[in-house]
Amino acid sequence: MIENLTDASLEVTLTTFGVPEVAPDAGDYGCKITHRYFTLGGVEVSEPLNAGTRLVAVLEVTPFEDLAARLILDDPLPGGFEIDNPTLIRSGDVGALNWLETAELAHVAFRSDRFIAAVDPRTATPFRLAYTLRAVTPGRYHHGAATVEDMYRPAFRAHTGSGRVEVTP
Repeated sequence: MIENLTDASLEVTLTTFGVPEVAPDAGDYGCKITHRYFTLGGVEVSEPLNAGTRLVAVLEVTPFEDLAARLILDDPLPGGFEIDNPTLIRSGDVGALNWLETAELAHVAFRSDRFIAAVDPRTATPFRLAYTLRAVTPGRYHHGAATVEDMYRPAFRAHTGSGRVEVTP
């Protein structure tokens, strides 16, 4: 509780941080992003996943207009998962994944908790990014929303919905 014990007016600035009790739905402005998991052979994966399962995470971005942009994509990993082979995307060697066509990357970072990439699209043509990961630890985990944002126009952004994922022994 804030209380002013004087007769003079008092200006208060209050900043709060928190996590919503209910996860927000997917949203977009200027582009759309989707996130799906596939087997290495290109078959979409359903849950639950067995520990040790290798997956391909595919992020697809659809810009709504022809506009040069510098986009940053951030895809947090659910707990119990780890990025499997970072050199696959770095080297551009997706020959083993002949069902998948990916965009040219300006920058990529593989972190212990997320995949981050920068892309410089020039048209409204949808593009895909992909990386391999592995379900490693059994359990039920929160799966955070993947986001895409224009570095210089932050209102131009989109995010997927968040959810849950289960890994079984």
